[in-house]
Amino acid sequence: MNRLFRPATAMATLFLAASPFAAAAGAAAGAAAESATGGADPADVTLKDIVVTAEQRMETLQSAPIAVQAVTGDSLAAGSLTNTADLTRVLPALVVAPAAGGTPQLYVRGIGSYIISSYAEPAVAFNLDGVYVARPAGASMAFYDLQRLELLPGPQGTLYGRNASAGVLNVVPEVPVLGQTSGHASLEFGNYNLRKGEGALNVPLADKAALRVAAQVVDRKGYLSDGYDDDQSQAGRVQVLLEPADDLHVRLAADYAHRGGKGDAQVQYPFVNGDNPWVGPSDPAAVKAYYAALPPVARLNPLIRNARNDGFIDDKSWGLKADIVKEFSFATLTLTPAYRGMDEDYLAYVPSAFSLTGRSRATSVDARLTSNDRGPLSWVGGVSYFNEKLYANQYYDNYIQHAVGKGDLNTESEAAYGQVTYAVAPDLRLTAGGRLSHEEKAQSLLFGSNTFTAAFPTLLPRQDRHDWNGASWKVGADYDVAPGSLLYASVATGFKAGGFFSSPVNQRDYYGPEHLTAYTVGLKNSLLGGKAQVNLEAFDYEYRDQQISYTAPVQTGVPLAPYAALLVTQNAGRAHMRGLAVDGKWQVTADDLLTASGQYLDTAYDDFHYRYYSGLGASPAVGCAYANASATAVPKPIGAARIWAVDCAGKPAINAPRWTAIVGYQHDFRLDGGGTVTAAADVHLSSSYQTAYDYAPQQLQGGYHMTNLRLTYTPDHAWWSLTGYINNVENQAVVTSGYQPAQALGGGYNTASIRPPRLYGVRVRVAY
Repeated sequence: MNRLFRPATAMATLFLAASPFAAAAGAAAGAAAESATGGADPADVTLKDIVVTAEQRMETLQSAPIAVQAVTGDSLAAGSLTNTADLTRVLPALVVAPAAGGTPQLYVRGIGSYIISSYAEPAVAFNLDGVYVARPAGASMAFYDLQRLELLPGPQGTLYGRNASAGVLNVVPEVPVLGQTSGHASLEFGNYNLRKGEGALNVPLADKAALRVAAQVVDRKGYLSDGYDDDQSQAGRVQVLLEPADDLHVRLAADYAHRGGKGDAQVQYPFVNGDNPWVGPSDPAAVKAYYAALPPVARLNPLIRNARNDGFIDDKSWGLKADIVKEFSFATLTLTPAYRGMDEDYLAYVPSAFSLTGRSRATSVDARLTSNDRGPLSWVGGVSYFNEKLYANQYYDNYIQHAVGKGDLNTESEAAYGQVTYAVAPDLRLTAGGRLSHEEKAQSLLFGSNTFTAAFPTLLPRQDRHDWNGASWKVGADYDVAPGSLLYASVATGFKAGGFFSSPVNQRDYYGPEHLTAYTVGLKNSLLGGKAQVNLEAFDYEYRDQQISYTAPVQTGVPLAPYAALLVTQNAGRAHMRGLAVDGKWQVTADDLLTASGQYLDTAYDDFHYRYYSGLGASPAVGCAYANASATAVPKPIGAARIWAVDCAGKPAINAPRWTAIVGYQHDFRLDGGGTVTAAADVHLSSSYQTAYDYAPQQLQGGYHMTNLRLTYTPDHAWWSLTGYINNVENQAVVTSGYQPAQALGGGYNTASIRPPRLYGVRVRVAY
């Protein structure tokens, strides 16, 4: 009852707190009119349009006939959002679960990927400045000097292609502006010894050329008691815009990012200390609790060790790209060649030891022709190419067994796509589109594993090659119900390419693509003369062949020990995700803004079963039905060992809370002596959700609410501002992903990634 009561109380408190402010603002509206609007009538103040490129063309958020959640760069900066993990605070459809090495695992409406190796790819396509980023860890340090962030829920296969089965996250930076000298800089200080600097400079190089430089530096101690979950990062971006002719635009961009420090780790869950959940895995209290939680047979194993304090991360990411835009009378041609590199080097504890040395080099080219919309027919078509060469040396040791895999993976993908919209009437448009993709992956790998021995595994070579063809399509219609009201409906598909995982020589080491079909109906409304927006969406996703990563029995080829438990990726059965989403804004007065967004989500696996191996015969510590399948296994397990058939049909998707909502209020106080004080508050509310595919009771994150507060003073001339903030006022310990390590031996021991505790700080910003 408490979990249900507390979110409701928080929401009610927020609205009650907003009421007197709104009333006071209304009463003082006439007196504040001149200072609030520069002499304009406050009644004329409306919401600003957000321009998005979700359909590969410029259009306003309210005119785009698809579901888009957009956040401006100013809002991200004001909320002190620094990396991908912070986005859960502003996007109700998104749950971010960090994995080993800081790789963000993105889940949109219950659809995502549990990243267990460098070979794995996310189900949410991550695009940085229009370029697909295959290694999301590199893009997670790009959240500075941004125009906006766009989240496109649901399959986006037609226009975005591979690995967009769950959706697309577009990170759009600010770009150079011709003939303008401008810039900004900010310094931020907070708890956990936070020191953060960010800034940008735009200067003209000539009449038809401009330069923009931006950078960010973060230095923060770890949230966990032993120093893990810290942030020692530096990032920079340089762009040059050239317009040699009125119909030719060229933008060149280069970016670099580095993250150092101790990196991320997981905590024991249930927590070692209920009063301080952020006890790191190498903390003496956590080590003591770790051994106490292990089953007796595991504690007697001489190989069992605990997490140590020597973890580190040293990741480097960089990219080069060009946007070459040529305008013709009938269409615009955009050519985007790009190159991205990523070097990963880390040792992380979960509390098992996982280390990786990796190197990724990716080349991509996209050529797109977009009509100029002079008539009832509009269209976009193009071709794309992607190639990545990846080397990874991965070492996994859970102190009962350890596995080593190192080698090369080459991925090559080609696609052709197009989408057409035709206005059959002035207020009715029909859309159809499709994409054909071909993908080929080849690996050359050395792999080996050992169980219950300290000997280094014998590495055996294997070489494999697979290719997949994919077809995505979309049909839809949109109708202007009334001025400012757009009704749209669509059926769209998407797929995520198949791939490889590390496996013994005599085992299957690949999995097939996953597919998603989405049925969507939405209504976008601009109301009260542009002062309010209410957008509604109903969706029904049919998901099949989801790529699931878990610990499974694999054959060793050793007669006396024919099986070992290793992390594998396989295609699960079928699932559905259905729900409703709402997004609203209301500019109550020139000084008062109310925002509210939320989502109801119903998910279930219609077919989901897998195999579980126990070397000592213990039944699996799962919340699903299971049965002993040893008698039908070929070969049969030896001695006390057992293979269990687990059936999780009927269980919900992980990281998929049934209810989520973000409610916010902002008020500007106009001071008599000049200047403005802006007070803002928002509350994120979430019902409970599962964090791992074991569905164990200890892997359930309960319902919670999290409040963020902000107070900003801006003088009249607005060239500088001072902000104080508190995030996670309640100091909520929110789990984002759960994990049952193999050393638990079915005993139910569990670890989890955890979101930051209460954070507070001050920020000074100057701009000109």
